[in-house]
Amino acid sequence: MHARSRGESAAHAHDTARATLREPLELAVLGAGSWGTALAAASRRAGLSTRLWSRRPDVARAIRTTGCNPRHLPGIALPEGLQASDDLEWVLQGADVVLFAVPCGSLRDVAGAAAAALPPHALALATCKGVEPGTGQLMTQVLRETCAKGQPVGMLAGPSFADEVVRGLPTRLTLGMRAHPGAAATAAELAKALRAAAIELELCDDEIGVQVAGALKNPVAIACGMASAQGLGENARAAIVARGLEDMRRLTVALGGRGETLFRSSGVGDLFLTASSSHSRNTRLGMRLGASAAHRAGAQAGEGGELTEGASASQALAVLERRMQVALQVPRAVRDVLAGRCTAARALQRVLEQPQEQSQAQPQEQSPPSPTRVAAHAPAGHGAPHDGGAVRVPGSVWNHRTVQ
Repeated sequence: MHARSRGESAAHAHDTARATLREPLELAVLGAGSWGTALAAASRRAGLSTRLWSRRPDVARAIRTTGCNPRHLPGIALPEGLQASDDLEWVLQGADVVLFAVPCGSLRDVAGAAAAALPPHALALATCKGVEPGTGQLMTQVLRETCAKGQPVGMLAGPSFADEVVRGLPTRLTLGMRAHPGAAATAAELAKALRAAAIELELCDDEIGVQVAGALKNPVAIACGMASAQGLGENARAAIVARGLEDMRRLTVALGGRGETLFRSSGVGDLFLTASSSHSRNTRLGMRLGASAAHRAGAQAGEGGELTEGASASQALAVLERRMQVALQVPRAVRDVLAGRCTAARALQRVLEQPQEQSQAQPQEQSPPSPTRVAAHAPAGHGAPHDGGAVRVPGSVWNHRTVQ
């Protein structure tokens, strides 16, 4: 039997004590955006002691004094007893589970700031879906690099619109994490408690598959939104979803995960929710991109200043693609449109028409085509693509369709 690290020993001793005393879990949620607030509300509704950290003192004060989050979930009452503060150390005191509900690009900084105050037994779970910009690392990799050695970490994901979770509507999530002494018992206890808040939590030891699905589903939603705006129909949207699922499978396997993990709620469930609903910020961003390239500016943020995860994920995934020598067609299409390298019509045509065997090749980012070059390669009778008007989509199958 291998010797436990100091953190593992502390976690084991704490879990043994909790099992004997049968004390309820204590949760800390870091990040008071819509998703963090919804998770904190669900935890409190389940009867767990819950503290919510906000980097903005005014948001924390509003939650304490008015019982709602007017900035991110206006008009929705939060459960009594939910505590909120901008004091990170206070929020983390005694926590058994810590949920990091911050954007992917902020996770390293927040986890680093929290590391010293993070109880060694606490199960640290990322809830942000994507990969780290610049490094291409998964969220659990970021947590392992920033938290103390031996800290149990994992990923919480699944189909979950925040406004439905905060109102107590039925939701099924996936908790992905490697085996860790004591952490499995904490995860099982969390799953049992959250049933009182209408959340079913399935446990999975393939944290890679859970994270890859969460990272890719948002770019797929953007592509589906572009297809809707281009008037390509439901068949095309279904084909984009299928191609996106194949992208997920190949990257999951390349990273050492299991393809079957994608059939959990965090995989096809979240993909279906995000790509099929106009309630999704990523789908709405795709619709704006598909309607007019004029909306590319500022596309990293959606309505109300909310971060559009798929826009940043499509860019960050390029690092991971190059490292793993895996070409992901849907993220590439989205980042090409965001960067102005091609129109939405051309990017979607490439996704839908490219044979599967060609998608195995390493992606080559293309420079923006010049108007002269576009005109020279356009089919007879078709001018160069332009913004704001009808666009004829080249291709033997698409020549008859004019998209708006």
